[in-house]
Amino acid sequence: MEFETLSISEEEGILHVRLNRPDKRNALNQKMLLDLGQCFSEIATRSSVKVVILSGEGKAFSAGTDLYEVGGLSDLEGQGFRQFVRKAQRAISEIENLEKAVIALVHGYAIGAGLEVILACDLRIASNEAVFSIPEVSIGLVPDLGGSQRLPRIVGLARAKELILTGKNISAMEAEHIGLVNKVVSLDQLGETGKEWAEEIKSNEPVAVGLAKKNIDMSFDQCLSDGLESAGIAQSLLITGNAFKERARARLTQKNLNKKPT
Repeated sequence: MEFETLSISEEEGILHVRLNRPDKRNALNQKMLLDLGQCFSEIATRSSVKVVILSGEGKAFSAGTDLYEVGGLSDLEGQGFRQFVRKAQRAISEIENLEKAVIALVHGYAIGAGLEVILACDLRIASNEAVFSIPEVSIGLVPDLGGSQRLPRIVGLARAKELILTGKNISAMEAEHIGLVNKVVSLDQLGETGKEWAEEIKSNEPVAVGLAKKNIDMSFDQCLSDGLESAGIAQSLLITGNAFKERARARLTQKNLNKKPT
């Protein structure tokens, strides 16, 4: 896979996807959004990839939307702009819909659309100098790439309103405190920590990881009984498969070997 605005590398089942407009602080333009959508769509059928790590080249994860390009889009009529927004939303949703784990590594800052990208990821690890904000209202706009929908699901309604309505910056430590990020580490440990988490996930059964992710995400929009039913359906598919039988057999064999003789 080759993309104009992304750099891609793969090592032993882990795919590294890096936003690659460092001279623009990885600001998201139309091309980058389309590249992200196409990239994650292709990853879905790439069996060699078990886990994805998403990060940014240069000094920051992303400065948000490329405002020079947005200025041009403001000349579009309402319907034309909504069509653009729908394409951008679908591109970001490809990250969320991928039936593989996606880990975001954030350094420098994740602002506006950059923050909305990491909200579509499953896990978020930040360096201790990272800064987060979703400041669209400060320039007379609203979050339109999923921030108003995903942020409340992650940090709760009141916290999401606080961040969106004030547009303020928060530190990595505060982001961890409210559950926006899973872990904060030093900048020099960021890449290694992401790789360690990816290795842990990679060691699990890939189909089970994908279905567990889908069940968690779908359950947010389902009542309890429907969520339980979808979990049961996924389990009925997995429990009859060879992967479960082989892993269960190996686990039981190891357990027996570890038993102390009486």
